[in-house]
Amino acid sequence: MESMEWRGVVTDPREVPIFEALEDPEWEWRTLGALSRISGSSLDEVRGILAKYPQFVRKSITPSKKGEELYTLQQRYFEAKNPVEKIWTILSSSSGTTSGS
Repeated sequence: MESMEWRGVVTDPREVPIFEALEDPEWEWRTLGALSRISGSSLDEVRGILAKYPQFVRKSITPSKKGEELYTLQQRYFEAKNPVEKIWTILSSSSGTTSGS
């Protein structure tokens, strides 16, 4: 399984604040708006940065109560799963199936 640690890969000073915000233990999921405010980047720039690093970012299949897209770090998402879910994720990804998120 590929490493889910973003530090050392994401080094652009415009991108790092986005990943630090995703890593903030106060929040399980972050909206594009929050990531935009924190980083000083536009919504489109944040979307582009998140899309640039799909190995580190997880998009929620369920939007926020206000209908906004939600994001977290893959590592945080994976660590929150129970052991059965972790095994299923590993088996699913090794069989070539993708989740589309």
